[in-house]
Amino acid sequence: MEAPRGTFLLVGCLVLCLGFFSGRRIFLDEDPPAVVYSAPPTLPVWLGSGFARPGLHQLSDASSREGVIGLTVDEAVREWLLLELSRQPPRPGERLSLCLGEAGKPALVRDWMPAEQRMALGVSLHPERMSREDWQALPGIGPRLAERIEKDRQKNGDFGDFDVLKRVPGVGTKSLERWRKYFK
Repeated sequence: MEAPRGTFLLVGCLVLCLGFFSGRRIFLDEDPPAVVYSAPPTLPVWLGSGFARPGLHQLSDASSREGVIGLTVDEAVREWLLLELSRQPPRPGERLSLCLGEAGKPALVRDWMPAEQRMALGVSLHPERMSREDWQALPGIGPRLAERIEKDRQKNGDFGDFDVLKRVPGVGTKSLERWRKYFK
């Protein structure tokens, strides 16, 4: 005796539904993991001339100053650098270089990585730390708009806040929303 064709279809659907809902229940009944891993905060810093290992470094140890100091060459420079960096710790996206200043004393030169590098590393941009080339790294900004932004800052002073960029002709609300993720 043969079962009607619709019976196989009905049994198949019931098996699929039963498997789907019992599988979901397994995941809902699980306890949360005992340990939650979160990546340690990193400090992306570019070390330039004067350091034993120049280049981009993601410092993630608890004391980033000591991490930078450990990459220097000379013991005398290490002591001086420790004092210098205790006054002003390195900031994400900064470029540090060591050179000889007056009377052969060491000098720490600080500036910023290009905006393209900071954006790739997830480092927030700031309108006051942007050059004309940095502005052009943002989507929708060409040489002319970058020049208008620079001229506006020279004429009217620092922006102070990201939203003040609206005062520049050619910068509207849509542009600000497109760039906001880079300025956090």
